[in-house]
Amino acid sequence: MLFRHLTSLLTALLLAPAALPTQAQQQEGNPWAEVERPSSQQSASIGSYTNGCLAGAEQMSERGEGFQLVRTGRNRHFGHPDTIRFLEEFSRRVARNDLGRIQIGDMSMPRGGPFNSGHRSHQMGLDIDIWYSQDWRAQKRPLTEWERDNISPKPLADEQEHRLVDENWDPRIPKILRIASEDDRVARIFVHPTIKRKMCQLAGDDNEWLRKVRPWWGHNYHFHVRLACPEGDRSCKPQRPPSGDPCGPDLDWWFSDEFYAMLRGETPAPERPEPKPLPRQCQQVLISP
Repeated sequence: MLFRHLTSLLTALLLAPAALPTQAQQQEGNPWAEVERPSSQQSASIGSYTNGCLAGAEQMSERGEGFQLVRTGRNRHFGHPDTIRFLEEFSRRVARNDLGRIQIGDMSMPRGGPFNSGHRSHQMGLDIDIWYSQDWRAQKRPLTEWERDNISPKPLADEQEHRLVDENWDPRIPKILRIASEDDRVARIFVHPTIKRKMCQLAGDDNEWLRKVRPWWGHNYHFHVRLACPEGDRSCKPQRPPSGDPCGPDLDWWFSDEFYAMLRGETPAPERPEPKPLPRQCQQVLISP
């Protein structure tokens, strides 16, 4: 049990927001962050979610039926064409079920690859961050450029106290997440453990759809949708399908004495492994016109 949960926590560290780069790292630069446009290659997600790149990306529109982009100044709203189609269809379903207009945060950079800061995943165009909160301005009109980069999300969970922020809870959230979870294209949805526990309590025995909704550190103001590898894409490394009780021991561990000891710093958490070299195909993606 301990080994399994240490492994889970190590995976969580890989998914959690990365530390801000040091001044030396900033000076060295990140070639993936410097590229402003997608490559002209055939679309492909290459490598893994935490170690890969994206060929032939598409850019998400700033606004459409059921969605509005936020934080557009980061230039992180690119994805595999399958990701763009998923978001268009998902947000349309959200809107037509009277669940509001979702706000889409980080996706991938124009050619994928590692970010300077903010994520260790999102590298091959199949990861999407969607805010829980829905700004009233985005519901009524297109946001201005300043608004897109300056409106703030509302956290649903307190990361330090590991509790739900009840005043920010929105009853539409489980309905929106269920639409995403029941889509065959979705492989995982990451949420804060406290939010997963709340949804398990609300779902009761009708919890099979929560199998894909996984508790992970740091997702207190957004949920993270991860799509499965595109059909026929041999360059993409998939994850195993989630198994076990959707609301069972894997969730309980996040509220155990063992976890709280790590949270308080009384027990050291596993160290992050050193980053692996990107797949060879990524060098061609980076230099391609």
